[in-house]
Amino acid sequence: MINVRKKFNSLVLSSSALLVLLSPNHSRSAELTRIRIGYPSPSASFSPLFVAKEAGLFEKYGLSAELLYLQGVQITQVHVAKQIDFTVTGSPLPLQAAVEGADLVLIASSIDKFIYKLIVVPSIMAPADLKGKTIGITRFGSLPDVAIRLLFTKWGLNADKDAKLIQVGRMSDMVVALSGKKIEAGVISDPTSFIAEKLGMKRLLDMADTEFEFANVAVVVTRAYAKAQRDITLRFLKAYVDGTRRFLTDRAMGIKALRKYAGSDDAEILAKTYDLFAGKYVKKNPTLSLKGVETALAMIADRNPKAKNRRAEEFVDLSLMEELEKSGFMRKAVQ
Repeated sequence: MINVRKKFNSLVLSSSALLVLLSPNHSRSAELTRIRIGYPSPSASFSPLFVAKEAGLFEKYGLSAELLYLQGVQITQVHVAKQIDFTVTGSPLPLQAAVEGADLVLIASSIDKFIYKLIVVPSIMAPADLKGKTIGITRFGSLPDVAIRLLFTKWGLNADKDAKLIQVGRMSDMVVALSGKKIEAGVISDPTSFIAEKLGMKRLLDMADTEFEFANVAVVVTRAYAKAQRDITLRFLKAYVDGTRRFLTDRAMGIKALRKYAGSDDAEILAKTYDLFAGKYVKKNPTLSLKGVETALAMIADRNPKAKNRRAEEFVDLSLMEELEKSGFMRKAVQ
């Protein structure tokens, strides 16, 4: 009797284990390919990425995605060291690294304009008032650094001689520095810029209203990875494109993702941020703009002679998005 019971219990356990192995959830989990994605800021600029993660769109294409918050040049260093598979970031950092020989290539772009706000203390009324003032950026070489230098050139000023640029770090630290009068101006992304305005600071300029076309938010991969893991790279792009469409069409999901990643629980600020990015900034089709890459390269060349006379085509791979276009995926995704 005891032997029969042991055999019965063993059979039940074996059957249970088999059911677990054959269950849809276990099977799906086992099949997912793990990828790591770096991003540099809690800015709403990266909303397509945040939504792709929150809406389970990576899983839709067989991927298990881990998002890593990496600031400044650290993001390219970590990517070059092969600790992450993809980067979604401003184009200057990966382009600078590529100019120096790093195996990084741009494959898509969500925003082709500067979307930073130049937030200033109330006493500053015009660009000329910035002469001699201290201006906060996140890090030297970062997108806010590039943006303010372009603006100063447009205004006939020199950012290194006519002002003092200092590294502040996070966008939230920029608001603290402005409020504490440690800086007179800051290059700030949304939704943090709205928080600064609520605290009495004012917007001198929305950089998206300038004529500059710029590869602001770029998707980056190494050439070696794109070649060896082309299928994974295409699946990543499919999830990213779907994340873009979902962000643009699903306000509730967009705001939910912003609440989690942008560091704000203020319903009014989240709503304003979503409406601004969905209505004005984020492109429906994240195909890369060569002109936007050229603008970034020109800015790099001002400080790095190695970037002079280099062409945008050297630092991009358009074939991946072209493959999605030819397959009909893009037509369905952006409808």
